[in-house]
Amino acid sequence: MEQFHETMGGATVTRMPVGPLMTNCYLVQSGTELMLIDPGMVWNRELEEVASLIESANARLRWIVCTHGHFDHVSGVDTAMKRFPNATLLMDPREVELARDPMANYAAQMGSTFAMHAESSPLIAGQEVPLGLITYCIATIQGHTPASSVLIARDHAFVGDTLFAGSVGRTPSQEEFEQLLAGIRVTLMSLPPATRIFPGHGEPTTIGAELGENPWL
Repeated sequence: MEQFHETMGGATVTRMPVGPLMTNCYLVQSGTELMLIDPGMVWNRELEEVASLIESANARLRWIVCTHGHFDHVSGVDTAMKRFPNATLLMDPREVELARDPMANYAAQMGSTFAMHAESSPLIAGQEVPLGLITYCIATIQGHTPASSVLIARDHAFVGDTLFAGSVGRTPSQEEFEQLLAGIRVTLMSLPPATRIFPGHGEPTTIGAELGENPWL
């Protein structure tokens, strides 16, 4: 499993592409606290590598956050919660419903019966999530899913499958596609151009790069 490390203001970010769809799972450390974002680990070796990385850090895992309920972003949640029972799982309640349904979370389309069982605490727009030296503000963007969560800090943001380098997330309908674009423009494109964007798949980007090069924006 590859690991890519970046240092942001007040935090270090480790990006780990995992699972059959190479979902970006992130481990964020700020001070003595850790946050695991989108644990889409499927295979035991991935689960063990991520767990070992957490256990070797001189910090405690405070939060596990899922940006949305698709199986490739939540498939390692149950195992992670069992391994780290003192961590709190944060998810929008509408996305929890998605994650508990193998048809809705697209696991069935991949030949799996996966459904998330872990109990979560609500993650809603306007909420603040403190982590060590920094605080993330939560925003919700509809379209790719009913309530995808975006975590925004001073100089970076975790955006799930809403925005990618040179592209945007898929949606079930044209109406939802318009919702997605509107949400991206209002929530993300208003951030400073240097803001680092960490997406659910592929390479990180910046707001400035997407304003200049993304054909959908």
